[in-house]
Amino acid sequence: MVRRFQHVFLSGRILASIGAAVLLLATAGTAQAAENDKAKINSDFFEVGVSTGMLNIEDFGSELYAGVSANFKATEDFFLQFNYAQSHLALSAFEQSQGRLFEGADRDFKHYDFLVGYNIFQGEVFRSNRKSNLSALYVVAGVGETALGGENNFSYTYGVGYQFALTRKIIVRCDYRNVSFNSSLLVEDELTRTSQIGVGVGYLF
Repeated sequence: MVRRFQHVFLSGRILASIGAAVLLLATAGTAQAAENDKAKINSDFFEVGVSTGMLNIEDFGSELYAGVSANFKATEDFFLQFNYAQSHLALSAFEQSQGRLFEGADRDFKHYDFLVGYNIFQGEVFRSNRKSNLSALYVVAGVGETALGGENNFSYTYGVGYQFALTRKIIVRCDYRNVSFNSSLLVEDELTRTSQIGVGVGYLF
């Protein structure tokens, strides 16, 4: 009876040890897979993408815009970004009462900029299947040029954004941008501000 009890006890300990070893190996394998996915994403330095959203131009109102972007990851925290956005302006409240200020292609809003970005917080987003996706909260700032009403004006841009990896190669972004430039469309050398809120999709390579 004692021997049978000892046999059962030893068998239980052996099974528990095997189970613990299997659990440890599975956990290590999952962690290694996550690290491998992160390493693969971190090995991609370039990203190209498209975006759309709402553009609000001071004194003119809100319009839809479409844009393209390109990113280069300089370090783990810093990146360089190029953006181009375009929209077409409807009549402002002032123009509706006083007449059009400009016609045709001059009503096209075109803007490009070169920005430096910094990831202020990097983390992971967990989906329902417990698979993690890399994410980051970042800030950007830089300079560019804005074309509107026949003018081409030097502009300053700053903003904040959030991105997460939908897959290993596809990045989804949500961005806010503030663009400032001096314009003489309504008042001589008036500081004009433009805000953009948009979403975009990028591809890593």
